[in-house]
Amino acid sequence: MAAKASQSDVAKRAGITKSNLSKIETGQISSPIGTLLSIAGALGVRLAEFFQESSNPPKFILTRKGKGDVIVRDGSHLGYSYEALAVNYPNKPLEPFILTVSPGDEEGHFVHPGQEFIYMISGKIEFTLGQEKIPLEEGDSLYFDPSVAHSLKLLSEENARFLCIFIEPSK
Repeated sequence: MAAKASQSDVAKRAGITKSNLSKIETGQISSPIGTLLSIAGALGVRLAEFFQESSNPPKFILTRKGKGDVIVRDGSHLGYSYEALAVNYPNKPLEPFILTVSPGDEEGHFVHPGQEFIYMISGKIEFTLGQEKIPLEEGDSLYFDPSVAHSLKLLSEENARFLCIFIEPSK
């Protein structure tokens, strides 16, 4: 499917402009995970395929503390940093990240397919799911349907770090 789709078709199916898709492809702009999930869905591939480098699939992925690949960093439109924990593991239905939100980062608003799980490592955030505001701090976890509009806001002067697992919709 992906080989036969034009850039215009993919952009339309993903709900973004052709210009933004082109900028994402060439690395001129960073994209939030929700947009990447939409593009992956439009192409009929899993999000992990955007980051795979090896044709020989590994048996496991070990990511040492602080050594994950930074997928989205301060250059993103929100400032959030996504440290990918299993980028090169093929055909996985989920993508685990350590997400860091820092003071001064904008409040993020998201809607995307699949399911999502977060586990707070440190800091405090206010997570809004639909109309419900949910305060989260170290040790709290939340599993939710990300097709419901959701946002997060930092509640302290310290970084908030949490494990964030995006679970892709079944194909």
